[in-house]
Amino acid sequence: MSSDRLPIGLPTFLMLSILPRMMERDMLGRMYIRLGRVLTLSAWLYETGAVLGRCWRDRLPMVVEMFEVESKREEFTLFWSKEAKRRLKMYGRQPRSFPIFVVETDLQMFTGKKLKDLPKIADKKLHHKQGQRWLELAERAMIEGIMFGSMFPDLTRAMLVNQYQKNAKDSWKQARRYGITLSQEPPQTTVADKEKECIAMAHDYVVEYHPGLIHGLGLA
Repeated sequence: MSSDRLPIGLPTFLMLSILPRMMERDMLGRMYIRLGRVLTLSAWLYETGAVLGRCWRDRLPMVVEMFEVESKREEFTLFWSKEAKRRLKMYGRQPRSFPIFVVETDLQMFTGKKLKDLPKIADKKLHHKQGQRWLELAERAMIEGIMFGSMFPDLTRAMLVNQYQKNAKDSWKQARRYGITLSQEPPQTTVADKEKECIAMAHDYVVEYHPGLIHGLGLA
């Protein structure tokens, strides 16, 4: 880690570039973020983590080094692996895309609501501590996503193929119908394109904060 840089985590690093565009101010000038946007952010971070976890599944101990857990790396890996398995079991069926999979289970775990309820609560304003709590949950989603991708590489690829290649428009329309804030049309991309995109983002972070991992993660 560079001595003149604060040891922020990879999820925080990625969020810093897009979070300002997601924040709003109310009539009193207080900052807030809407629940639907946080859930979309959580799904994006989970998916990005899953892509990286799949690509680096044979180098997982090195990936965990980025999270500053020192001697508790085995416990850290075990805990988040269990969380990924728990989410998949909770979902109760084979997930077809990351936005629906993550948002539906996030709602169930953290609000007790169902996906069909999202359009009614997506615009809920999250101020101060409440907003910070939800953003912390979004950051944790990426860690769990890494474990998901490393444990279920074939399922991860199948979800990405379905989301971006096979039935992309149907999956995208379904997500938007439930109020998940995505672009009007799915990006025209392949799984290989998505992998390159995620690795490029991770490369920028590793170079800045964990240069000692550059060669080990194949980022040189």
